[in-house]
Amino acid sequence: METTAQGGGTMFFLLMMAIMFVVLIFMPARSQKKREQELAAKVNALQKGDEVILSGGIVGTVAGFKDNLLEIKLAENVKIHVLKTAVVGLVKDLQADNNKGGAK
Repeated sequence: METTAQGGGTMFFLLMMAIMFVVLIFMPARSQKKREQELAAKVNALQKGDEVILSGGIVGTVAGFKDNLLEIKLAENVKIHVLKTAVVGLVKDLQADNNKGGAK
């Protein structure tokens, strides 16, 4: 009778470990996907004059749109064209995060 109880405990332990493994793998992936969707929605809602942060750390102002490209104004008479996927954030979001952190 001891072997049956011991075997049941082992199965329960293995089942709990498997559940924990699944949770630890899929929860961060779900969180990452949610952040990507939020950024994609923000990029699709961009308007002229919005300040954006590009993947290389460049900060500029949206000056125009063309298909999958953005025209970014970096300085007076300096404009570049980048893919929408190069946008990693908005300046106003960064400023809002900094203000939240400073209030602590």
